[in-house]
Amino acid sequence: MAVPRFSVSQVTTWNWPFERDVEAIAAAGAPAIAVSVRKLDAFGLAPARRLIEGAGLAVSCLTATGPFPLGDDAGERSALEVARRHLGAAAELGAACLMVVPGNHKDLSWEEAEARTRPLLEALLPAAAAAKVRLAVEPTSQLRMDLAFLHSFDEALDFVDEIASPWLGVVLELNNAWIERRLYGNIAARVDRIGVVQISDFRIGTVTSGARTMIGDGDIPLPRICAALAAADYGGWYDIELLGPEIEREGYAAVVPRAVGRFRSLWRHARP
Repeated sequence: MAVPRFSVSQVTTWNWPFERDVEAIAAAGAPAIAVSVRKLDAFGLAPARRLIEGAGLAVSCLTATGPFPLGDDAGERSALEVARRHLGAAAELGAACLMVVPGNHKDLSWEEAEARTRPLLEALLPAAAAAKVRLAVEPTSQLRMDLAFLHSFDEALDFVDEIASPWLGVVLELNNAWIERRLYGNIAARVDRIGVVQISDFRIGTVTSGARTMIGDGDIPLPRICAALAAADYGGWYDIELLGPEIEREGYAAVVPRAVGRFRSLWRHARP
């Protein structure tokens, strides 16, 4: 099976400077980079574009705007303006999507958080359409309630289906979603809602949300999931996002080329 479009996220090399990220990702043979908005804001849009283009890399997505401070009117408005700026940056870099961490508040019910988030995303959709950059809402582990009120691929799909815009999708974050009920059914039936597939691996017994492992070193049935995505004709980006103690111990210089090699070899075992 042919290797699909993929990138390596700057989150994988979190403690490196922007320049070293680009150099290492290009040297490893990845065709694209996923740009961290935090690193981009610090480095600057114009120099980032020159550097990325000079390395011959595409940009898959920007990760991630948000979270929205739900329940804080002034904070929500401020975060909305930041998201608009990130949409413009995504368009400037040629990214297909902007990941959005929707936010939460401990005093809000799920329904109240949804009611606060929906108009914020709807307010961004005209800018997304104009920029031709899709918004991709990212559900998070329940351990990260500070980041999102959405904690599964399934409920995030239901949420974006209610808004029903072609410019709004969902991040399929496999480290979180691989054990979900209806995962394969959702891939088959709602593949058009997937904005980007975030790929890593998970070792059973892990009890912290930010402890991922190298592709192929964990327990996620990645060949089966990738085969399901291929069978559903998913044609978007796959983004390698690795983080946690194992990644830090191995070191980014070893992790980046090994992750690229593991991703490529994964497709030799993915069968529809």
